[in-house]
Amino acid sequence: MTSTTTRYSTAGLLRRVRAEAGIGYRTLAVTAVLAALAASGRIVIPVTIQHALDHALLVQIDTRTRTSVITVAVAIGLAAVLSAMISSSLLNRYLVHTVENAVFDLRVRAFERILRTTPASAPAETQGSLVARVTNDLDVVTLFAQSGGITLVQNISQMLIALVVMLVYSWPLALIALAIGIGVPVLGRALQRVVARRFDAVRVAVAAVYSGLLEALVGIDTVRGYGIEARMRARVTRRIDAMCAAQERTLWPMGFNVSIGEAASGLITTAVLVLGVALGTGSLGWDPGLSAGDVVAFLFLATFFVRPLQFAVSSLADARNSEAGLRRVIEILDRPDGSVAMVTRDLPQGPPTVRLDGVSFCYVADRPVLRGVDIVLQPGEQVSVVGETGSGKTTFAKLVTRQLVPTSGRLTLWGVDLIDIADAALARRVAVVPQDAFLFDRTVFDNIALGRVGATRADVLDVLSALDLLDWIEGMPDGLDTVVGQRGESLSAGERQLVALARTALVNPDLLVLDEATSGVDSGTDVRVQQALNRLAAGRTTITIAHRMHSARTADRILVFHNGVVVEDGSHAQLLAVDGRYARLHRVWSQDSADRVRVP
Repeated sequence: MTSTTTRYSTAGLLRRVRAEAGIGYRTLAVTAVLAALAASGRIVIPVTIQHALDHALLVQIDTRTRTSVITVAVAIGLAAVLSAMISSSLLNRYLVHTVENAVFDLRVRAFERILRTTPASAPAETQGSLVARVTNDLDVVTLFAQSGGITLVQNISQMLIALVVMLVYSWPLALIALAIGIGVPVLGRALQRVVARRFDAVRVAVAAVYSGLLEALVGIDTVRGYGIEARMRARVTRRIDAMCAAQERTLWPMGFNVSIGEAASGLITTAVLVLGVALGTGSLGWDPGLSAGDVVAFLFLATFFVRPLQFAVSSLADARNSEAGLRRVIEILDRPDGSVAMVTRDLPQGPPTVRLDGVSFCYVADRPVLRGVDIVLQPGEQVSVVGETGSGKTTFAKLVTRQLVPTSGRLTLWGVDLIDIADAALARRVAVVPQDAFLFDRTVFDNIALGRVGATRADVLDVLSALDLLDWIEGMPDGLDTVVGQRGESLSAGERQLVALARTALVNPDLLVLDEATSGVDSGTDVRVQQALNRLAAGRTTITIAHRMHSARTADRILVFHNGVVVEDGSHAQLLAVDGRYARLHRVWSQDSADRVRVP
């Protein structure tokens, strides 16, 4: 199954982020008002300078009047500076708070979507890449928004207000400055697309580095055991080099874009100075009534227009990098949600009937792994699923537990279509015990208590007692408070499986799927694990994916898969008597077991 991703424009991306992060129009209005106040406070300065020049310094008036005019101008200027300072400070605080909340919401929503996304509803992606999306990519957004982004908002407000005041002073000069300024985005449009594509490549390269580092750390025991540290280091180094090369490829278009901004800034300043003086002195044969103070004020205003333009161009790289990071996060939010709606009626109590009617499944279109499977498993039945590698038995287990959804056909539990059962209900009624159970770096109690919200120590001890594991837990260094280490590395494989079985028993499921839960268990705990499994399976519908034939012999029923089809169905004795595929698999397994016993 494939997923499609919407390619948003910059404006569309911002609207999408605003909707996801819950940024309302009130937030946008407050931001606009504070930015306008901060910009207006700066723009008042040239006006006060013009007033002082034209009404005090460049005219013949008495000293008292001149002092009064200058004093008023200075007071207005100071008040404007103070207003700009306060408004700018408030704007910074407000935007930082808004950005932090928005990024928090995006990070949480992205993580929630990752947890709800099933393998069938999203393209395959490494864990490192997903980690990069919800960490580094959003960190880039935060860094830009809280530095360049805030300044960009202030500068855009300043440019707009400066342009309005410039039009009041001299519309010919203002139009010249505007015409040159408009040329910057027009000339840089194609260049900006290049920058955007190259920063997309940078974000992908960063994700590859995260993926390589995470893979090496997770597999550190294998790396050390096989002495391949140099190869792993070289592999990660190549990814880091690729990331550096991707970042370097952004430099020349960025540098050229900055040059366009600087050239436009110089042209605007020169044009305003030359034409302003010419108009002010009447050298062009037209007297628009510009005073010396007007020309000086206009030069200041042009500076307030030009500097934000330069900053906007120079900050383009950071903005594009931030945009690329946002796109990667939104791609996660746009993925199909693996969760389903709540069923309209309660599920029946007790073990389920599992029914598959014409179920087929394809990982790749037109290449079915399961083909038209028709099976009915009765409540409380102990079923073992066997077959050669690639026969479809693991896919069957994933379909029953809704890790995958049938490509065609219908699969029901308790008579209810599996896709209509709510996630929460399915989690309470169906449990999976894998070959290699995952444990968190917490205590034994914490790992077992994950099976039920609000589970107490008494609940955990009751479960351990039911599985006849109290003496085992009492033999642990700190009992239930024993820390298992990262991925349970402080425990043996058998002990990890005992913790997983106790956690599953706490769920108290009605349908239990075992992916050969004893295959990787050491001989010291094999018997204990098997006994705990038998106690756990009692009274439940149980499906065991058997990689070793001994776990199939005690099943009520055995399903033999071959090329995605159930070719045999019966008990151990019945299938041996038929002398078909199961009997052949059993003979091969028995011979291998005998050979392993004879090896000294």
